[in-house]
Amino acid sequence: MNAASTSGPEQGELCTAVARLVGTALAALPPGTAPGPEPGSVVGALEAVRDRLAEGRLRIAVGGRMNAGKSTLVNALLGQRLAATDATECTTVVAWFRRGVQNKVRVRRLDGRAYDVPAHPGGGIPRDPGRLGSPPEEIAELLVDITSSELTRRHILIDTPGMDTLSGLDDVALRALAQADALLYVMPHPGAGDAEALQSLRRQAGPRMTAMNVLGVLSRIDELGTGTGPPWPRARRVAATYATRLTGMVSHIVPVVGLLAQTAGGDEFTEDDTALLRRLTEVPRESLEEALYSPEEFAEWADGPLDKAGRLRLLDLLGAYGIALAVDLLTGADGGPAVRGTGALLDRLRAASGLDALVREIQARFVSAADRLRAASALQALDDLALAVPGATADPAVRDTLAALRSDVAALRRHPLLRQTELGSALAELASGTLSLGDADAAALVALATGTDAAACLRLPPDAPAHDIARTAAEAAAGWRVREASGPRPLRRHARTARELCEEFHFRSAERAGHQSG
Repeated sequence: MNAASTSGPEQGELCTAVARLVGTALAALPPGTAPGPEPGSVVGALEAVRDRLAEGRLRIAVGGRMNAGKSTLVNALLGQRLAATDATECTTVVAWFRRGVQNKVRVRRLDGRAYDVPAHPGGGIPRDPGRLGSPPEEIAELLVDITSSELTRRHILIDTPGMDTLSGLDDVALRALAQADALLYVMPHPGAGDAEALQSLRRQAGPRMTAMNVLGVLSRIDELGTGTGPPWPRARRVAATYATRLTGMVSHIVPVVGLLAQTAGGDEFTEDDTALLRRLTEVPRESLEEALYSPEEFAEWADGPLDKAGRLRLLDLLGAYGIALAVDLLTGADGGPAVRGTGALLDRLRAASGLDALVREIQARFVSAADRLRAASALQALDDLALAVPGATADPAVRDTLAALRSDVAALRRHPLLRQTELGSALAELASGTLSLGDADAAALVALATGTDAAACLRLPPDAPAHDIARTAAEAAAGWRVREASGPRPLRRHARTARELCEEFHFRSAERAGHQSG
């Protein structure tokens, strides 16, 4: 199964409601209306929101600091090596990967001009930056149309430059992040720098970037192990530790072996590569382990059975850890039966890469919440529009239309799943330390803000009956009511939102329980 073989987002209740508000506003504007802030008009801004909702796809950005493995992860999710990797100039450019009728790349320059260039054979960004037709520093973004990726049928994936490269590209990169509905934040070795980077990203790219729509990815766990040993035990501990330290910033951290995921989920590994690995199975284990102590050691291993081109080929595809793992799978040294055939080998490598676990998390945290995430993005764009048009100078008809739109947006925001977005600021304050909560209350707040339905928000099983949800919601509302009345001042406003959200869950679940019992 391809990495993205999951059900895509549909136009749900919330997005339909927002689209209806936008349609009403457009119909209310007088013919020929074109006032508004430069460079776009009110009509243009409303049409952009309408078109984005009609797009029907969740926009998932992939971000992180320089050399974090972002593009490698993008390729793993796409199922092909389509994004530029390594330290090429192409990695400093924002790239949107989307479904198209043919493989092509559209270059949008900073000066507004746009033109198409041939894609790399098989699709994706040309490996040679010179084929883009403009210097990377003059390119605003690349729109990469691909025909063969299952993921792009359901989502749009945005590959962004490393955060340390934003000087010169900051406006473009931050605009791309602000246009995303969710973010995969990639980190090879998490540390204090990632906390600072996430805080900076939220300040610059917009207040929506919190644990509500940010999932962390620990991208190079093969570098956490010692020698050729399995890295997973330590990787899981590191992921759990930093998920706690980044509470409020990320909903969860998923460990993966990025290079292994890219190869196992892609289409570059061939029967010839399996043959290269089989030649390594004839080497005494001690000698192979010594050669695989580091990529540099293996690349210069002149006494082995492979020439340098073969060694570099395997390193490019699998890395030192992946080579050792593949040899173990082919010989049965991992404790299981020896793998036969390239297809079976790739299946086992994929299972060992952590890619499927990441796809499940994307499904659980992003795709299942797509209606809310996409609606929240659209409502933020409408808020930005209302703020950008000065009431004193706008045309009266436009001003009245926007006033009605603001009123309708405020009413829609009272929907329980949109009330969750109000807790985004609480998560940000929790992450920055300005909001202090005990572990139990912090966990309850994060669940309430990030859950995709009432049961998840209240930390109940997915199949919890309505009367259990109603009872738990009432208990939670009582707890938040106490904090609203007597908690520290920074907590009271958030406690009120949490209490009102729990009361809404209680009302709806009690009503549903009554219908079921009747």
